[in-house]
Amino acid sequence: MSVREDVRPHAAATGGSSPDALASIAWLIALPCIAIAAAAALLLGPPLSHVLYPARLPFTFLPNVVRHPEPLEGTRYVLALLAPVLLAAGIVLAWRRPPRLAPHSARAAAAIVQALGAALVAACLVKQRERGWEQAFFAWWQLPAGAAIAAALAVAARRGWPARLRPEPRWLRVALPVALALLTGAWFSAFLNSDQSIWWAGDPYNSGFMLDETFAVLDGRTPLVDFTAAYGSVSPFLLAQWMLLFGKTVLAYTFAMWALSIATVLAVYGALLRVTRRALAAFALSVPIMAFCFFAAVRDVHHPQAIFQEMPLRNVGPFVVAWLLARRLDRGGRSGWPLFLVAGLVAINNVEFGVAALAGTVAALAWTSAPLDAQRLWRIAAGAAVGLAGAYALLAVVTLIRAGALPDPGRAVAYARIFGTGGFGLDPIPHLIGLPLVVFLTYVGALGVATVRALRREPNRVLTGMLAWSAIYGLGSGAYYVGESVPRGVPTLFPPWSFALALLTVAVVQQLARRSERLPSLGAVAVLFGFGLVASFALDPPASVLPWHQVQAIEQRPANPAIQQYMEIGTLLTAPNDPAFREFVGAEPAGAGRQVTRPGEPIALLWSTGHAIADGYGFRNVVPYVGESIVTVQQLDETLAGLRAAGGRLVLVPDLVAPRLMQPLAERGFEVLTRSGYRRGIPGATIAPEQVVVVHGLTKWVDGRALTGGS
Repeated sequence: MSVREDVRPHAAATGGSSPDALASIAWLIALPCIAIAAAAALLLGPPLSHVLYPARLPFTFLPNVVRHPEPLEGTRYVLALLAPVLLAAGIVLAWRRPPRLAPHSARAAAAIVQALGAALVAACLVKQRERGWEQAFFAWWQLPAGAAIAAALAVAARRGWPARLRPEPRWLRVALPVALALLTGAWFSAFLNSDQSIWWAGDPYNSGFMLDETFAVLDGRTPLVDFTAAYGSVSPFLLAQWMLLFGKTVLAYTFAMWALSIATVLAVYGALLRVTRRALAAFALSVPIMAFCFFAAVRDVHHPQAIFQEMPLRNVGPFVVAWLLARRLDRGGRSGWPLFLVAGLVAINNVEFGVAALAGTVAALAWTSAPLDAQRLWRIAAGAAVGLAGAYALLAVVTLIRAGALPDPGRAVAYARIFGTGGFGLDPIPHLIGLPLVVFLTYVGALGVATVRALRREPNRVLTGMLAWSAIYGLGSGAYYVGESVPRGVPTLFPPWSFALALLTVAVVQQLARRSERLPSLGAVAVLFGFGLVASFALDPPASVLPWHQVQAIEQRPANPAIQQYMEIGTLLTAPNDPAFREFVGAEPAGAGRQVTRPGEPIALLWSTGHAIADGYGFRNVVPYVGESIVTVQQLDETLAGLRAAGGRLVLVPDLVAPRLMQPLAERGFEVLTRSGYRRGIPGATIAPEQVVVVHGLTKWVDGRALTGGS
């Protein structure tokens, strides 16, 4: 049977609940499922946290590294995931063995549960504005705007306007994606910055870490072999080719981020086009998602400074997978290995978000394989196995050609272990009641709706599968926020959340169009209001939405004397012939008669843009990480061992992170350059800090084995 030939089975034929009653029963099941999950998280969290999180870590943090381990919070989130699992299982059980409950009683009880849920959502939105969260995200004017958009959607659906639309002309399916790309490009123009303007119009600190992963490839490193990436283990290979073609500059890199953001939004549009089968509907849903995702990238619409870690780096791959998945569900087909090939590469690229997208793909295929028997499960498993093996093999070919070694899966999860189990960079969730709880409940609801639709055999299998995918992807990727739960980190949830809300909106509009109820349920109202809030961001464009405004921001340097001091380390990127830095790296120590570094020799530059600086100055940075990301003793030892094996002797350490590296470097035989020559010791203890030579914010350390004579 093709995808477009699905039919709804009658309850009498299956011995289960009627399709209309199943939705009400699902609401009744949701309340105890959430209660059980909450009780499990509260009561079982403490004892299980000792099981899931080892007391002894497989690594040791460097001195002065601030960390906040969260074994209890992480365990409780894992237990909270029981809620959607129990809900899906409960709905299936109720379908097969329906409870003895009169239809009007079921509807009344479901309305009570929905009222409780609506009250909780309202409390979360109010609480989000209170002290402790720091940011409400939704301005007061957006609340009535969201309500108006929700009302317009409800009225249009009840009057059947979407169903009465004329067939779309073919040119519309070409014009609307082009229009969406142009609109997204203008909206995301704040992403574009030059090597100079990023210091006053962008976010140079965070961007430097992501930029340096690409420059590590350009500098000869190979991810998953002799380099460990935090943001992407596959994408740096592609971005390196882009920069070889268009120039090894910040402008070329930010242009790539801008282009990938457009690709992310177009992937969302492509998936929604398969769901709605109307270009206008997909466009209307994609524009709010685009505007909302921009907030995730800049955190402040009116003063945009792009942070590329969420948009596009972590989300472009998963949403491409979503688009390919929607195509497969729409077209049908037996073999799923090409889809899993891409999903496997996305999972390897970034474990935190990629594995969630991969799991969502499996769930979507399972939810749309009715009846789900052993043969269909075997077909999904076989496609996944072939696709994942192909992804690893494809990557292995690249690493064998570049480095003569197979990919090391341990490097793909190295930073996840340091952050997740070690507690580096983590912050506790400020409050339970707030916007993140609304996001979590949205995913629970999306999985519940997908399960009901799957059991009913609803004709739009693409919508059913994408609802399941969005729920699993959202719940899995949401673990990132659970770790780094700073209030300004809430927007990291926005891309998957807005996509799930758009899919739920489609389901609600279809339900209202059938006029099965006199008035929309509170659950339907909550979905429409949620998407209305998301859509209200399209009414508040960023300050740089006009391209010439961003051009002006790039070209006009602010008259701020602090910019010059802030750009001190930036001159190493913008002026690769800076004589002070070259002399600092390669000159002989005064009076010592010892040549330290010659041009082209390997060095270890432990800065956030260390590989980029080394590439610009002709050195070879052998650090197997982004230098400033070294926070454990094992990372430092690996770096120094690689430096010595390559014949290098020089380590450049930023003054800002020197406190955590001074003692370990001294203990490993490295000496720091002072005004009176090289000295073994720890600045601030045996050596006065003012005696240490600092050039462009860097201190200079040399392996004591390479020094001749006394110090």
